[in-house]
Amino acid sequence: MLTSLKIISPANLRSSRAKVVFCVVSNRNFFVKKISTEVQLYKVKAQSKVLTQFGTEQRCGFHTSRPCCIPPVLALILRPVIQVGAFLFGRSFKKWWRRKSPEQRQYYVDWIMSKKSSIYGFFGFFLFALFTYYVTHLQIDPITKRSRFMIFTKEQQDVLAKLTLEQHLEMSKGHIVPESHPVYQRLIRITQRLLIANQDLKAVKEKQWSLTVVDGSAKNAFVLPGGSIFVYLGALKLVENDDQLAIILSHEMAHELLNHSMEQVSRGVILDILLALPIALLWAFFPDMVAFIFQILGQSFINILHNLPYSRALESEADDVGLILAAKACFDVREAVVFWGMMRMLTELKVESDPPALLSTHPDHGDREKNLNEALPNAIALRNSVGCSYLSPKDPRNIFYMRTKKDHEIYFRRRGIAKS
Repeated sequence: MLTSLKIISPANLRSSRAKVVFCVVSNRNFFVKKISTEVQLYKVKAQSKVLTQFGTEQRCGFHTSRPCCIPPVLALILRPVIQVGAFLFGRSFKKWWRRKSPEQRQYYVDWIMSKKSSIYGFFGFFLFALFTYYVTHLQIDPITKRSRFMIFTKEQQDVLAKLTLEQHLEMSKGHIVPESHPVYQRLIRITQRLLIANQDLKAVKEKQWSLTVVDGSAKNAFVLPGGSIFVYLGALKLVENDDQLAIILSHEMAHELLNHSMEQVSRGVILDILLALPIALLWAFFPDMVAFIFQILGQSFINILHNLPYSRALESEADDVGLILAAKACFDVREAVVFWGMMRMLTELKVESDPPALLSTHPDHGDREKNLNEALPNAIALRNSVGCSYLSPKDPRNIFYMRTKKDHEIYFRRRGIAKS
């Protein structure tokens, strides 16, 4: 049963780090450091049709035994090991084959032909086992109801999250903004508001959310597995107000609520296993230079047709869920359209670079602007249903769209975003 929301500082992390961790404390015993200030939860009045969007996590009921999940450290090293192993096996086989006489080669060919049924059976069994493993490790996301492939248990995800966090903290060492910094305090207020308003989501309550602000010019923000949000000071140069900041933070929080990072690692492992045999055969039967060119072309082909579209789909999904999180926290969700409209305009003015949509991990800025605009009516209805005050009749989208391209250029120069 939910009782309170507390701010804690994990003892296993460096005290010098500018970091605050938020967690929901229940009646279970949590080994956390208590402090005097408690933030009282406010009740969210949501209509039943809205609350039905969010359920409890379900697993695919196909398997009859406990899923065999891969240890996180093994998963991290498995992908390069598979790729390098396939390459080395292929080249070694090619060198070994070249040393054989025509008679020896014919002997091996005859032997393989005699065992053809067994070889086909082995590969058939392997593909069936891989398919079975995939199906028995499908989960139904509680928020989107989309099925996803996951090779990690929750405990394993926690281990991987800790390893990833420590790595990023080490990379940012000496550049982490202190808790007393105004930007840090501003971001904490927004993050708290988003977390408190979305306590009806199980994933929000279970995670130990944290915020780290990095003193860097990069216009970037991201979330690590486990709920560690990183924001660079450079990202704040692009936003006009707290509502746009909330859109960025809620988007990053949505990535973690949807477990996108773990899903990507899981899919990457299964894809590398499938590609191991083609890579080995490529290096076994083609000259090195030809094999290298074909492998590069093949990887580019898979990247363009599978990896990048999949990444863009996850980004769009995070946009949609992030809009819901921001709406329930009573932010002006119309600012989401304005923010991505600004990003589109900055690209058109060549202030910010944006790769072609086909080669990008993120959707086109204009597409995000359009999709969020289409999702706004539902988001505003949700916002009204949870008891938020009505939005100002002065729609920020109208102000944005009334500006000409020249007006935008002058505006960006005044803000220091574009060069004079």
